Amino acid sequence: MSFFERYFAALDGPDPFSSLDLVADEVRFSILWSDEASTAEFVGGREDLRRFIEAGDDWRGWRHHVLWSAQDGDTEFASGETRYDDGRKIGTYMVFAQLDPEGRMIRYMAARTPVANFRTLEGDRLQSEVAPAGDGV
Repeated sequence: MSFFERYFAALDGPDPFSSLDLVADEVRFSILWSDEASTAEFVGGREDLRRFIEAGDDWRGWRHHVLWSAQDGDTEFASGETRYDDGRKIGTYMVFAQLDPEGRMIRYMAARTPVANFRTLEGDRLQSEVAPAGDGV
């Protein structure tokens, strides 16, 4: 199981703060968040990440689905989708983490958008399906 599969399972589970067990005390992060109405960047350290999780109380009812991940040394990348519990897609995300020797996240960067969809494969070529902003894909 990849780091991000473990991290998002904890974040989406009954105790989202348990995801912080996978985060180093010295973590630095940047989360670029886009929804149909706005775009924002959230940055900081461990306590800022705790506040970001706390502010996401309205996120319940949806989950992160890792579609692809890879690791190179202490660095992991993943892409996936957020989906409502009924399966409707909310957005696409890309995440990057650098892990410390204990396997905890020390650097984290994430980008999320409801606009781009990278799920359709045709042969060896990845087809990007892009909907106009506001279509709620």
